[in-house]
Amino acid sequence: MKYLSYLTCLVLALLTTGCFEMLEDIYLNADGSGKYQITIDMSDMFSDPFMGEMMKQGMKEETGKETLEVDSLISFTDLQEGGLPPSLTDKDRELLGRTEMRMRMSESEQIGKITITFPFTNFNELNSFNETFAKLNDSEDQGGMSGLMSGSAFTGSETLWDLSGRTLTRKVITSDPDELIEAMGGEEMMDMVKMMMAEASFTTTYHMPGRIKKCSIPNAEVDGKNAVVSYNFLDMLEETPETGGTIKFKKN
Repeated sequence: MKYLSYLTCLVLALLTTGCFEMLEDIYLNADGSGKYQITIDMSDMFSDPFMGEMMKQGMKEETGKETLEVDSLISFTDLQEGGLPPSLTDKDRELLGRTEMRMRMSESEQIGKITITFPFTNFNELNSFNETFAKLNDSEDQGGMSGLMSGSAFTGSETLWDLSGRTLTRKVITSDPDELIEAMGGEEMMDMVKMMMAEASFTTTYHMPGRIKKCSIPNAEVDGKNAVVSYNFLDMLEETPETGGTIKFKKN
């Protein structure tokens, strides 16, 4: 557990450097089931001499290991000393029970990734999933990793999902700028976050069961069954671009 705790702290520290890319993937099957996946790719940190030395030193001091080589599946319960918060319902716990987090950190292969995967039986379970993670974020005992789910962890936005027939809808509710600044700890902290996130990016890929015939999500690039849209985190903080819209797809 000490090894896991160190890795968690390391990941959170690396995120503050802006040395990462966040990938959001929505995989939808024809019957409405599928999976939602967030990947935090920090592989570029291995090309930074300072970050590399920091990792080696920290790994040796905290775990006795000389190199960073780990490939682990982690439950969210493992990340909390006191277990899951009492505010969670049985349904919340069932949703978390399906959620899998894989942490892969390999110094030899120059790979640093965390992938969180939630399989859903019907598309609208994504809304319940978001509500469950919101409860974890609000818990004082939460270890911090739940806050990594989606770009809302950094921009304060809220996403509502809907699937009606062969039309997927993503509605994004953005926070009031003043509320976001307050949540970040004031303007000085917000300026610091903007500086750290200047190079970070967020990319969403929608994997539809049939060919996409119409997509209203701004700046999305459509290729057959897939739609991809990318943002710079700094733009998301400063300009709050429209990230919602609809995707209409053909029957497979």
